[in-house]
Amino acid sequence: QIGKPGAGPFSLTGQPNAMGGREVGGMANLLSAHRDLSNPAHRAEVAKLWGVDSVPAKPGKTAVEMFEAIGRGEIKAVWIACTNPAQSMPDVGAVRKALERAELVVVQEAFRDAETCAYADVLLPAASWAEKEGTVTNSERRISRVRAAVVPPGEARPDWEIAVAFAKKLLPAKAKLFPYRTSEDIFNEHRESTRGRDLDITGLSYALLETDGPQQWPYPAGAQGGRQRLY
Repeated sequence: QIGKPGAGPFSLTGQPNAMGGREVGGMANLLSAHRDLSNPAHRAEVAKLWGVDSVPAKPGKTAVEMFEAIGRGEIKAVWIACTNPAQSMPDVGAVRKALERAELVVVQEAFRDAETCAYADVLLPAASWAEKEGTVTNSERRISRVRAAVVPPGEARPDWEIAVAFAKKLLPAKAKLFPYRTSEDIFNEHRESTRGRDLDITGLSYALLETDGPQQWPYPAGAQGGRQRLY
């Protein structure tokens, strides 16, 4: 039923944004725009885009492998954002024991009563979905412009702002690698990373999404619209 009129695009798994995570390379073995970390050419493309000498060839650990390594003492520090592993991971008993063993646990969270917060040595207040702007992609590959409905409370900031601020403090000599001032800056870099790829969105911009509304990828430069059916 894949790609047929009347057939649904919805995943039967419990992952709310698995597709979006893969689009931006948010997996242990992936890079932006569906690039494979094990592919030298893909790593070279991303290194050139980022302005660095190289991208590590060794993949990171999956979520399950990561908490197993924390439990064994191999990983001593962990920074958790946008997820609540002390509640949502399989075998939460083992996950909680691992968090207790870790020497440093940083939790970036919008809700202070999330289960994982109980294990935090450092708790960073993050803005929730209604308090930040950017774009989201739904299950039919449709990108929508999102605007903040309310101002973040207290010291809460969007996740990307927290990450950029930390990166600049950690690597002040390389601050130019993190030039992002707005969510649009990050969107524009991701857009460039998709050039020539299966999810090419080089024809999209915040301005176009504002005027024409949500659009489906691929939407390459020069296109008059997105592709309704990918296959």
